[in-house]
Amino acid sequence: MKKDEVISDSSRNKPSMVVTSVLKNQSEVLILHRSMKVKTMQEKWAGVSGYLETNEDLLSRALIEIYEETRINKDELILRKIFNQLNVHIHNELMVIIQPFCFVSNTRKVILDWEHSDYYWINYNEMDNFDYVPRFKEIILWCLKEL
Repeated sequence: MKKDEVISDSSRNKPSMVVTSVLKNQSEVLILHRSMKVKTMQEKWAGVSGYLETNEDLLSRALIEIYEETRINKDELILRKIFNQLNVHIHNELMVIIQPFCFVSNTRKVILDWEHSDYYWINYNEMDNFDYVPRFKEIILWCLKEL
């Protein structure tokens, strides 16, 4: 299954679960520019995200996504906070539940996969310069307050 395919249980009308991680290094957070190759939210800025797969726990999926999308290994990360889940409506019909995580990264070296075309480490003063996926700016602010 491709990452941007929505996993949903239509028989129960259950929304999809998405993990989203913010990585912080010193006073900056990592944002990723979604490529034209993904199915949703093209050219928006986001954190490291992915749909939860069957029989998988949220933290394990977050760490897998971080490695797949940035090549940052879990040994280079410290989990700082697991935030409350958020409901997000996409395209006025699809609802996803986002599980946000905040990590400290011991490295700034990022190797992108096909899902992203660019990345930046930004500070608080630069936040308004980007067009984010829904509610990601809010998650960034939560993470900055925690650290």
